[in-house]
Amino acid sequence: MPDSLPLLHSLIDPPTPPAEGRHDFKQTMAALKLHSVFDIIRLSRTEFIEQMAQHCDDDAGLAYDNACGYATQLEFLHREQASLSAGELRHKRSPDSETDAGPTYAALFKENWSAFCEASSIAALDSPAAYLRALHLFAEQVEKSGKGTRKRNTLAIRRPTLKSMVIDNSSVSRQLPMLTIVNETLNEHLQTHLNQNADVYKSKSVNEVLAITRYPFDLPFDLAHQQCLLGLTDNKPRLGELNYRLSLSLPLGQLPSNAYGKVHHEAYEAQRLLSELSPEQQTLLTEPFWTASKSAFDAHYGSGETELNKLAHFLQQTGLTSTQADELLARGKYLPYLSDNTPSAPINTDLTHFYGVCYVNGTGSNSSTRLDLKANENGQIVLMNSTVERFDRLQRMIRLQRWIKLPYAQLDNLMLSARLCEENPGVTFAINDNTLRVLGVYRYLNRRYGLQAEEFSALLYQLPVHAVGNIDSLFDRVFNQGQLNEHPLQLDNSPLNPDATDIATQTVLYQICAALGLSNTAESLGFVVERTQQINGYLKKDLTTLSAFYRQTRIANLFGLTVMECAYLADMLGAANTSEQWVKPGLRISGSNAPADFLDVLMQMDWAVNWLKSNGSSVQQLRYQLLLSNAPQNSLISEQLKKLGELRDDIKARLIPQAEIEALNLPVANARTKARAKLNPGPKVPLAPHSWSNLIALGLIRGQPQLEPQASLSDLKRGLSLVISDHVEFDTDTKIDQQLKDKVLQDLEPLLLPAYQRLQPVAEHITQLFKDSSHVSDTRLLLKLRFKFATRQLIGALGRPHSHGLKHLLLLLPDADSSLQLPLTREALQLFLQKPHWLDNHNDHHSMLKLTLSTLYLFQQFNHCITTYAVTQDVLLKYFEVSNPEPATGDTALLAADCNKLLGAILNWDPKEIEGFVNRLPAKRVRSMQELEWLMRGHDTATITGLSSKLLLTATHLNAHIPHPDWQLVGKAVIAAQKP
Repeated sequence: MPDSLPLLHSLIDPPTPPAEGRHDFKQTMAALKLHSVFDIIRLSRTEFIEQMAQHCDDDAGLAYDNACGYATQLEFLHREQASLSAGELRHKRSPDSETDAGPTYAALFKENWSAFCEASSIAALDSPAAYLRALHLFAEQVEKSGKGTRKRNTLAIRRPTLKSMVIDNSSVSRQLPMLTIVNETLNEHLQTHLNQNADVYKSKSVNEVLAITRYPFDLPFDLAHQQCLLGLTDNKPRLGELNYRLSLSLPLGQLPSNAYGKVHHEAYEAQRLLSELSPEQQTLLTEPFWTASKSAFDAHYGSGETELNKLAHFLQQTGLTSTQADELLARGKYLPYLSDNTPSAPINTDLTHFYGVCYVNGTGSNSSTRLDLKANENGQIVLMNSTVERFDRLQRMIRLQRWIKLPYAQLDNLMLSARLCEENPGVTFAINDNTLRVLGVYRYLNRRYGLQAEEFSALLYQLPVHAVGNIDSLFDRVFNQGQLNEHPLQLDNSPLNPDATDIATQTVLYQICAALGLSNTAESLGFVVERTQQINGYLKKDLTTLSAFYRQTRIANLFGLTVMECAYLADMLGAANTSEQWVKPGLRISGSNAPADFLDVLMQMDWAVNWLKSNGSSVQQLRYQLLLSNAPQNSLISEQLKKLGELRDDIKARLIPQAEIEALNLPVANARTKARAKLNPGPKVPLAPHSWSNLIALGLIRGQPQLEPQASLSDLKRGLSLVISDHVEFDTDTKIDQQLKDKVLQDLEPLLLPAYQRLQPVAEHITQLFKDSSHVSDTRLLLKLRFKFATRQLIGALGRPHSHGLKHLLLLLPDADSSLQLPLTREALQLFLQKPHWLDNHNDHHSMLKLTLSTLYLFQQFNHCITTYAVTQDVLLKYFEVSNPEPATGDTALLAADCNKLLGAILNWDPKEIEGFVNRLPAKRVRSMQELEWLMRGHDTATITGLSSKLLLTATHLNAHIPHPDWQLVGKAVIAAQKP
């Protein structure tokens, strides 16, 4: 058989037969897969000799030299032949040429372009592919040239995927971030580890394992959570903020429930999300502490307890430096000290020993029991007073500090303030739901307003009076920075009398004003002092009083308000006296959502301030429009209130005389303790000794709301029976209570018709006030509606402050849209008066609209929708008519689809996206302005984030207990929505 590779096999003289177990030269070339002289010279001389020596005993050096010679000759011959071919094809210029070609390069030099290619071609000698191959060969040569004895970490080990990668046009031109390469390499190594330990990790992916692994201290790492954090940056609302942006309820006043921030889960879940801690991080921080019988040193420290007592080993396992260890344990230059302006008597001196390390120490009574360092008999630095639980606390504190990025002392004081702010703090200082909520609200306010951790600690509990290093305590930085005189403000626990005129007291007051940016007036310092004394019960130069002063002014400054505006706005947003939180803050029981506490009120204030700014309004204007201000109203409103007051007084004069009621000897009634569950209950009339006359009047109106000239006794009895049932309770025993009610109704029956005749003349005065003949649109139906509401409200206002309850009647008066400066037309107002459920579906169909913050806000949003989306008022009102059919019959699914199409045209939005949102609503369609306003917020949020409606609602559904696939879905969507 002829030799197919004669040149290769002639590199050496005919060899002698090989020894036993060895190969001849021809067999060796086949074994090494070297098929030409060019394959040989791609290797270095040393490398070729070493490979040859493994198989045969021939002279490898001679063979390599011969191969280099043959390769050189072949290259020379190739160049010579290429040159001859070019010479034959060269164009010869002659006078006989038909055309005279110019002296161009193409005419002078006829290149053989078939032997060349573009530089970008994968076959080019200078292409990216050639460069990569040469670089890879060079790296392999460098690896083999080393002379060390240690095991080599070769490229094949570091990048095992390189050998299987295909070099083509796509792979050499595609830009691949270095981070992607790193992730792919790490993922492959980690996956190998998981496969080798399948019994431990089961079928979990690399990302799932990283999300639950707790050592080293860089873990746990939740990729999906990180994607959410990185994707929702800049002007996009973050996790938790989305819950508030899409909250189904807004803090619009006087609601007993704490619904702001709730979409799927309660509001406290949104505040936990604001902390930007992943589900596993939250679990790690809040799970039960280790005990001697149940610890997890290996899983958290990668070491046993005994070795961790040695400082060097502790630092190695935690990744801390010695300086950071001193800061963690509050020792050395990080040892805290008490302010010189704080005598020790009124301050808990034990706190000085544990300031900055309260959490890691847990419980302790004196400095001798706290965690510290000492040298043992061998000269090694070791931890003293360590326990299993304290090691657990240490690892949690180290991790939390890295996640939150606060100095240890400030973080510890923030956590301690959260604990002391709780209504019933537990005996054990542990991180709970309230701690995570505090961290979340702090991080939100820090990002949005620049609020610092020490300041937030002071808002929660008290001003810090301890200092670390060269920085003064926050108390001194606030009250003794740039002193007015040589005497600093000291906490000596002495009484503080704001009315005193002596020089010492006046000096203290002016020091407080200068420190807090107040003026010594009734509207500024006087308001702060009055509120503090009213709620705390005393005023002293102590930490509690001055912290209350600081808290009220700092919160007001935070939101750009005065102290009075801040208190008034807080009371408008929540239940009565919500602003008490500014003086004496509190956190509810951990894990509950009601009632609203200090953190909830801060988030409500954040919404209100942003709304006022976007609306170009102020607290004063809002209070003035809602008739809450003491400022004089315009002449028209003043005149209307005066007439309403005269009507109320006229009705009061026409009530049954008290002597006639007393003569009946009616049983003593108690105020009902359990109000009937109604969406819009009637006015609650207090059962004072004279209240039976008010109840009778209210019952007469209930039975005959239009005060017709003639009334039926049965109608009057029915109305009074309903009123007594709603407002009176004689006995806790239901049977006895009903018997007494029937007896009272029977005793009062003779008085009903005479009492009605006394009231009936008022009807004419009410009609004159509420009827406006200048407007054709004032229909009889609307007049009857006004009359009914007016009579009930006027009687309900009996015995109350002058304008209490009367201001709501202003909405019913003619031209209320102009007199109250409402942001909607008269026609729209009349429709909302007749159909209050069109404005807010929480309103009963027959309820009365009142002049409240909620009503005014929805009026403004009605106008905002018209101006923003360039639609007419008639279009919106027509939509509400379609979405609220009377009677409500037919296919609700078809009605919802029709409503979504109409809204799609109004909002210029895909009906499918609208459907994704409105499926969260009770009726699966938008029925009122309140629900439309929520949808508009959803539209804005979708535009900002680039997420679909369903993904936005999924993002608001996330919390620490939601399955990982939901987090992955949102994380991928958030990253995909990123704009380059």
